[in-house]
Amino acid sequence: MSRVKNLIIGLTLVCLFQACSIFQEKSPKTENSVTLDEFSEIQELPGFDSYGFEKNKATIKEAKVKRNESLYVILRSLDVTPEDIYTIEQMSEGKFNTRRIKQNQKYYTYHDLETDAPLRMVFHETATDYVIFDWQDGIEVKVGAKKIRSEIATAYGTIESSLYETLVSQNVNILVANGLSEIFGWEVDFFRLYKGDKFKVIYEKRFVDDKPYGIGQIIAAEFEHRGEVYEAYFYESEDAYGYYDGVGNSVQKALLKAPFKYSQRISSNFSYNRFHPVLKRPLPHYGVDYAAPLGTPVISVGDGEVIESQYRGASGNIVKIRHNSTYTTAYLHLNGFASGIKKGRQVKQGQVIGYVGRTGRVTGVHLHYNVNKNGRPVNPLKLVLPPSKGISNEELEAYKVSIEAKREELNKIGNEVSYAKATLN
Repeated sequence: MSRVKNLIIGLTLVCLFQACSIFQEKSPKTENSVTLDEFSEIQELPGFDSYGFEKNKATIKEAKVKRNESLYVILRSLDVTPEDIYTIEQMSEGKFNTRRIKQNQKYYTYHDLETDAPLRMVFHETATDYVIFDWQDGIEVKVGAKKIRSEIATAYGTIESSLYETLVSQNVNILVANGLSEIFGWEVDFFRLYKGDKFKVIYEKRFVDDKPYGIGQIIAAEFEHRGEVYEAYFYESEDAYGYYDGVGNSVQKALLKAPFKYSQRISSNFSYNRFHPVLKRPLPHYGVDYAAPLGTPVISVGDGEVIESQYRGASGNIVKIRHNSTYTTAYLHLNGFASGIKKGRQVKQGQVIGYVGRTGRVTGVHLHYNVNKNGRPVNPLKLVLPPSKGISNEELEAYKVSIEAKREELNKIGNEVSYAKATLN
């Protein structure tokens, strides 16, 4: 009889717990009450480190790969047996190339608190991507990535000497300068900026483990050059991607203004009658010479096909690129060619194609750069560049609505001591 009584009591308790569970499921869920912005700032769970291991359960040591050091050598120094290293290498296939580690790559080792015996290693391929080799309880190899947190930031300034120095003086990441030059590089020659030129920019600052990790997207920007104001807004849809001005025209052109990522001094301009420094007589100079340091990377100013890549007499090492039926560019006196730059190859805008040198008939290290339009040489510094595809008429109204908040935020920058963050969608 007592058994039956206990059984009835047990069944009653089970039903009671189920009922409580049902009522709990009907209550509002809180998992979606955290916004994406708030979620990105949540730290790792208490008691666990950023790799998912319990804190205070092991001693963690930091190290870097030494010169000519291999993964095998590192693991052997951690008392991992050759048999286990072989297993690790086999299990790493498709996840991590164990033969491609480089000097100064960072890794962490976990050691037993009492014996100091190595338990596992976390090896960083990049600041975010890592692979875990764990041999504490069997062999395990798994990859992971640290979360990147982003926050909106702004910067503005008036250029006194260079864009780089202006940003550095404000403790702004110099990658912002690269971003601005890439966005406005079709309209503004960033190698010939003027004192008094101004800029405003809204961009994403990125962090890994609360440490600065470069920049993300430049959301909106404005650049005033020689009194003319240029604006750009990042926009993405099914039919559009890139930077556009206030009325939907693409700010990206078919060709960049110059074949370098960083400022280089112009040593000789385009001329129909220049005194040749070697031949000692007047000759046309159908291009622009840049006095860049030996080995400086030279980039293609636009997408196209390599139609020449060779040593050619007075021109030295030359790369010639056909961008479309109208434009062809040439890069002369190169010290050498970038990997894969051969006749018939396709190249992308901004891709390194060679390096500044002094080959051919020259008096010193420089790059001779010229542009042909419809088969005729034109002055690269005065070339009016063709625009890329803009926002379609069907999408134009939606685009204008999407940039309103960004434009308002740009207008606020520099006009107030402090300003609120706009909602940028």
